[in-house]
Parts: sequence; C-alpha cells; structure tokens
Amino acid sequence: MFLKKLIYISIIFLAFTSRAEHIVGGEIFYDCLGNNQYRVIIKVYRDCNSTGADYDSPLNLGVFLNSDNSLYKNFSVAYPGSEVLPVTFNNPCVTPPGDICVQEAIYAKVITLPDNPEGYKLVYERCCRGPGIVNLTNPDAQGLTLSATIPGTNSGISCNSSPRFDNYPPLLLCNNEELIFDHAATDPDGDVIEYELCTPFHGGSQATPMPSPPNNPPYNNINWENGFSATQPFGNNGPINLDANTGLLTASPSMIGKFVVGVCAKEYRNGNLISVTRRDFLFTVFNCDISTDAEIVPQEELSSFNSYCDGLTIDFENTSYGGTNYEWHFGDPSNPGPNSTAYEPSYTYPGEGIYDVMLVVNPGWSCTDTAFQTFEVYEPLNVFFDAPDGQCITSNSFNFEGEGDYGTGATFSWDFGPYANPPNATTEDVSGVVFDSSGYRDVTYEVDWNVCNESHTDSVLVYREPSINFGIEPGLYCAPFQAEFIDSSAADAPIDYFWDFGDGATSTASDPVHIYDTPGLYDVSLNIQVTEGCIADLTLNKPGLIEVFPAPVAGFSVSPEETDAFNTEITITDESIDSQGSFIYQLNDSVDTTQRNLTYHFLSGGYHYPYQVVKNQYGCVDTAVREIYVEPQTTFYIPNAFTPNRDGSNERFLPVIFDVSEYEFRIFNRWGEQIFYSTNPNVGWNGTIDGNFAPDGVYIWRLKFRNHRSIYEKHTGHFTLIR
Repeated sequence: MFLKKLIYISIIFLAFTSRAEHIVGGEIFYDCLGNNQYRVIIKVYRDCNSTGADYDSPLNLGVFLNSDNSLYKNFSVAYPGSEVLPVTFNNPCVTPPGDICVQEAIYAKVITLPDNPEGYKLVYERCCRGPGIVNLTNPDAQGLTLSATIPGTNSGISCNSSPRFDNYPPLLLCNNEELIFDHAATDPDGDVIEYELCTPFHGGSQATPMPSPPNNPPYNNINWENGFSATQPFGNNGPINLDANTGLLTASPSMIGKFVVGVCAKEYRNGNLISVTRRDFLFTVFNCDISTDAEIVPQEELSSFNSYCDGLTIDFENTSYGGTNYEWHFGDPSNPGPNSTAYEPSYTYPGEGIYDVMLVVNPGWSCTDTAFQTFEVYEPLNVFFDAPDGQCITSNSFNFEGEGDYGTGATFSWDFGPYANPPNATTEDVSGVVFDSSGYRDVTYEVDWNVCNESHTDSVLVYREPSINFGIEPGLYCAPFQAEFIDSSAADAPIDYFWDFGDGATSTASDPVHIYDTPGLYDVSLNIQVTEGCIADLTLNKPGLIEVFPAPVAGFSVSPEETDAFNTEITITDESIDSQGSFIYQLNDSVDTTQRNLTYHFLSGGYHYPYQVVKNQYGCVDTAVREIYVEPQTTFYIPNAFTPNRDGSNERFLPVIFDVSEYEFRIFNRWGEQIFYSTNPNVGWNGTIDGNFAPDGVYIWRLKFRNHRSIYEKHTGHFTLIR
C-alpha cells in the first residue's frame, strides 16, 4: 500500500451572510478604442455554493482623477450573467471534493473619458470575504478593491490598453507536487510587464458591502495575520515564488486552510511605469490524507455467510478505499489470470476446495495496493432425517436414521430434548428413544464434516392417552327442552362419537343438540373410540343427568275481537292450563293485572295486543297473545275549569283526545298572549306562567289536529282557572 498525503488547492467561496460573505477575488483591465473611449472589463469570482448575495446587478464602476483622487464619474455596469469554471484534476488516485464550485462573471462597459493630464483610476469595491481565512485578521470584515490606471497626457502616452492575465489559477493541487502555474499577463500594446506578489486592497464594509460610488483612493491594504505577508501568504513553511519577468508561479503550501494571495502586473513603456493591474484571489488548502488500501472481506464476515458449506458460489465483498479500478484473481487453476474488474463480483468455483483470492486496487497506478484472502467452498451437507410416525405415550420407542451428503469421518450429535431417554446420542442411527411426555417433541440432528457444520430439526408426535367427559349447562329444563351437550373428551387423534340421550334417540356428533319433548328423568351416555396413536374405546354414563319438567299452557279469549271507539269494553277470559305458579296480563305499555277474568276498555283506535304470562309450580313459563282491533274514531273532551292548587286533584288542564295526528294545543290569556303550547296529547298546562302562578280568571284554548280520516280540524273555547 502506498500512502500519499494530498492537499487540494482550490479557489472557493465563503458562505454568504447578510454582509455578502461570498467574494473570492477578481481583476480589472481595459482596452483603448480610440476617440477617448475605453472598454472596461471587470472579472468577479464568487462561490456558486453560497446561499448569500448574488452578483451585483448593476455593478458600480468608479472613475477617479489621479491628480487629486476625486470622483470623476460613477458608471453602472449591467450584470451579464455567470458561468461555472471547470474543475480540472488529473490525479487518478484522488477523488476531488464534490463541493468545489467557482462562478465567473465578466462585466463589460464602454465609457468615454476626455484627455486628462494626470490620467484616471478605474475602481470596483466589494465586501466581504468571509470567516475562516487563515492569513487575515478578522477576515469576515475585509473586502476587496480592484483597480487599474489609465495614464494621463503628461506621460506622453495616449490610448493605452492595460495588461490582462491569461489564465485563472488551478482549482485543485496535490501536496508535495510543486504548483507550477503560468500567471503571465498579455499587454495589447506590447509593453513590458513585471510581476510581483503584492498585498490586496481592502474594500467596502460590513455595513456597506457594495458602495455606490466606490470610495475615493487611496485604499487600505488588507490586514495580514501575524506570520503572513504578501510574499509569504502561506506562512514560513509554505514557500511561494513569482518570477518577475515571466509570471511563472511556484508554490508548496503546507498549512491547512484558506489563504488570500495578491499578484500585481506592472506595465512599463520606455522604462517608465505607466499602469499597475492588481489581481486578488483566494486559495483553500485541504489536507486530505487520502490513501489507497485494498481490503477483501474475510469469508466468515460476509453478509451471506452461513457456513463453509454454502455451495460453490461466493459473493465477494470489498471494503477497499482510495480506489478507482479493481482487478480480481479468484485463485482458480482452471481459470488463471484476472477474472473480474467489478467492485464486488460473484464467482462459482468448479469444485470443492481451498482457494487463494487476490484483489489489486488501481492496478498499474502509483497509488496501488493488493490484498489476499483464503476462501473454502464445499457443497451443502443436506443433513436430514425422516421423522418417524407418532406413537402412544404408554408404549413409545422411536428409531432415528440420519442422512446427508457427508463422508467418512463425520461426527454426529442428536438432541432429543429433556423428556427423552436418552436425551442425546452421537451415532448416525439411534434406536429405542422413549419420551415420557406427550405432544410434539423437537429432535435436532447435527453433523460436522471437514469444516462444515449443518443441522436439521423436525418433530415427532407422542400421543397422549385419550380421556372422556361431557356435560350440559345447568338450569331449569322445561318441555320441550333443547339440550346442547358439551364434549370435553381429549385425544391427539380423531375421535368417533356415539351418544345415547336416554329417550331412545342417539347421535354421532361431537357436540350434539337434542330436544326432549316429554317430561321425565333421563340418563345420558357417551362412547368414544380412537383408532390411531393411543387406541381407546371409552364409555361414560351419567344417570339422571337431565330432568325435564312439564310446562304450563298459556291461553285466553277476548270478546269481542273487533269493535269501534264507541264500544270499547272488551271481556277477557282465562283459558290457561297448569298456571298455578303465577299469572299476569300485560294489557298495554303501562297497564298489567293479575286478574284472570276481567273487562277492560281499549280507548284508542287500531290494533291492540294484550298478552298473558303464566308459570307453574316448577317454574316453567308459557306466553299467549291475542289481537284486538278498535276501529279508529276521533273523540275528544275538554273541561271548562280546573283547580291547580296542589291538592293532587285536577292539577293540569288538557284535552282528553283519541285517534288524532298533527296535534297542536295552545292557551292564551285575556290579552291574547300565548302562555302555553304543546304537540303532545299527554302534556297539559300546570297553571303557571314563567314559573309563577297564573291568576284566577278565564283563558282561551285553541286545538288543531287531523282526525282519524286525516281531515284537518280546528276548535276554540274557553275555561276558568280557580285556585
């Protein structure tokens, strides 16, 4: 295994907060178009993973006079959109982080600047950089300022175009592999360019992250943390060099974190410095400590492993890391050479045996590693035994024969459980095993052969001795009595039943139902036969189990059976037999009587169903019912006075009415105010108004209803209240 520490160097963005913490860096340059016109280009880089502020829309470009640093004009530059820079990384041994994402927006605007003796300075400011930058103090409060100088007419130069950098620094770099980056710039006028590491300018503030217009020059430098500077942005142990003539940048950072770097391109013509273009960017250094390690999961730890005798197919599992490509050698002499390039392959061996398996991670690369594991494959033992047929507990003796695909030298183990004698055995075949407890008894047969272990469990049935019993729910049995017999016999095999109910009737059901029509005392017997397991022929007789008592006969006559509302008296005559125990008529929902012979008035029209309940001296009961029809005829009577004085008599005022529907009854005082209302013929006025006694005097009643012929009737009258 080769271990290689890697450091990724990537320009990334800091998470944006309310202070716009997302700026990574940028640069500014211009082209002279003639006629005092200049095309200004501002490149701004931000973190596309940032959830904070987006690009400026518009961007504020400030133009200042070099003579006194005063603002000449502030231009608004429209947002042109952005694109994500590609991540180029060619080390196959390293998987780059997935969160590297850099956006580039290239703002452009043509501006007109009249000739000026001292020239102009182009400026863009933006805050903020964000927390976590190693080489800055209070980094989340520091922004950046991009600037470029346009020479004035005093320099003898007209229509100058500034240098612009050719390439953007790479996003990723492996540690201990020297960064060599062409940081050169191109000057359209062919001027001489010198390069140096320089301190970037601070710009904006947390309160005003994108000032409009930008602040006037001169600008403050960013504040380096102790131990860092423009020429040592990675610290004392992170050498960096920028060739002044070629712009070739070499670096070997060793610290982990985020680092601001500034590069200045100085433009010279005829030996005179005429312009400085300042680039500002951020490096992030990751110490990944990524290594390559080949690991084959051992056979015993495979998720599919049960035993070495799972068959000839192995589903290999791979826990390697740091790998991209894989090469498996399964150790099969009949199939030499690489056998698979899958991450986790399966392979079926041609026969049983021991095989040495090799896995090569990243074959042919510098970061390769190799692992070995030994695998043993055997066919399953297919251990089993045929469970013998069940036997009765009183005479059981079981024989067992073990079987399976094993050879000479196999060892055997039987477990018959705690109710067996013997409870264990170590031979392939076992005879004379006796169980002292009935039921299904588990038996386990286990075989060890070579490195294989396999077992098989089945059960044998030990029949219990059959038992016989039955019963019936206790109670009063009156003829005709329906007896429901409950069998509680028990056996582990089917039971044949034969019942004798003692009255000449029989049954072969397990829980029969039989009707005793004649009173008397009856013996009941049951015979059961079991022909499997424990053979049995058992009989149980229960003398006098059932005593059936005679039942009374309810009966009565009514006369007449049909009548009308003007002849409501009905004669009821008892005709019951053996009803000396108790006797009662239920004439309607609220009236009952113990008179045997009587007359009764059925006042309301329609059908009436009086019924009779009789009981004899044994407690047996019978019921009879008759039907009476009274032809409906609406009748009503309303008194002309009542005395609600709480003497218990004549306390409520209501009509006496029969055979009506849609009933409404109202009472009014002498001023026509309604003081009572009811739709129930059985509810009357109690002589109070709002809980207080009504005064003596005359009151009006009004009655509405539909009669027995569904004809609507209205009646009105008066009555006197007397206390």
